[in-house]
Amino acid sequence: MTSAVLSVVEITTGVQVATKGMKKARTAANGAPTRRSDAPKAKPRRPERAALLAILDELEARIDTLADRMLERYLVAIPSYRSLPDETLRQVRMVNKTNLVGFIGSLRIGKGPSVEDLARITASASRRAREGVPLSALLAAYRLGSKLAWGEALSLVGTDQARIRAGLELATEVMSWVDEVSGAVAQAYLEESERLWSDREAARRDFVDGLLGGALTHDEVVARAVALGLDPDAPTFVAVVAAEGRTEDEETLRASQHIVHAQLSELKRSKGILAVRRGPEIVVLFPAGNEGPEGLASALGPVLRMAEESVDLRLRAGIGRARELVDLSASYREAAIALSAARAQGTPYAIYGTVLLEELLLRERGVARRLAQTILEPLAGHPELRTTLVEYVQHGPALPSVAKRLFLHPNTVAYRLQRIRELTGRDPKTPQGIAELFIALRAIQLVGED
Repeated sequence: MTSAVLSVVEITTGVQVATKGMKKARTAANGAPTRRSDAPKAKPRRPERAALLAILDELEARIDTLADRMLERYLVAIPSYRSLPDETLRQVRMVNKTNLVGFIGSLRIGKGPSVEDLARITASASRRAREGVPLSALLAAYRLGSKLAWGEALSLVGTDQARIRAGLELATEVMSWVDEVSGAVAQAYLEESERLWSDREAARRDFVDGLLGGALTHDEVVARAVALGLDPDAPTFVAVVAAEGRTEDEETLRASQHIVHAQLSELKRSKGILAVRRGPEIVVLFPAGNEGPEGLASALGPVLRMAEESVDLRLRAGIGRARELVDLSASYREAAIALSAARAQGTPYAIYGTVLLEELLLRERGVARRLAQTILEPLAGHPELRTTLVEYVQHGPALPSVAKRLFLHPNTVAYRLQRIRELTGRDPKTPQGIAELFIALRAIQLVGED
């Protein structure tokens, strides 16, 4: 290297070579790579060591100015930082300064970030998570700050051969320090985000439990709704989302809730939407606005499909009528009825008020169960007749199509329908007979046979 001024490209190339050499040396000595922060590195020859300390002294004298320049760069390059309050920005500047102090101090003793450095850095990352700064923005700030610090150090290298070699050592340390710190920042941020999500989820779930259970006073409903970003005066729909059948897989249930919540939060009118898991159900509060329940249904349709594709769980939804927040327990009961109707019909969702038969059967469960037992009990010992009846109700009255689905001859289907008439006293080929048999089958789907 005979040039008077080393270019950034030349230094970067030298850093890569030096880094490979250091890794080989550590591997040869110990049989496996050693973490740089766990063992002191070998000090360079005295001239390079003295040159490195001189560069660090000069860099340390510029810490205050450098911390200011870092903050200015963040505000220009990272939109999320421009929305932070002044007090937070003052904290960011202080973090810049303390990080520079810690970095220079670690270079002086030839080690990576100390335990104290990492504790301070991860605490700052947790604060940024609580303030809503995106992780991508936080990591971008660390990259920009490191780039600026390296540029400042590069300007101090000069043309002296010892300082040039010290500059190569410094470049290696910058990259190693940034790598270790970035990993710690990301981990702390994600852990804090998960904790915050859990806390917010608990608050939302407590609110919904109290709301639907009638345990909150009017004033409590209003106060908690405002705290959660809801309009307490807005009419609101309740939707109940659940798996088509029973599932006890906790991971799948939680993943489906994440999908529902994430997809709803991306809607253009996501403000005021609240999705909370209660046992195997996901309860969604959806402000009505100028839309009817069809608006919520159209929003839920793609969400249900996304969940099915992502976690292999078929979801169904029921939607109640819009009501005031303080009266949402009634809308929840309606949504639960509509959910049962969607499951029975095999449709993605159902809207209360459009599934009148199911509403009637579910509101009079005792009558519905007796009706089903009275009509279908004679078929209890004849499963083939029961199967034929279900197919006929769903896909009749053309006997050839029913026979094809059952892999039977049409005459066999006709014989079985005759046996159903004889045993139940209802003729499936007449309007009244098929209506009563259909209602009995639907009652079993909704309320069971016991």
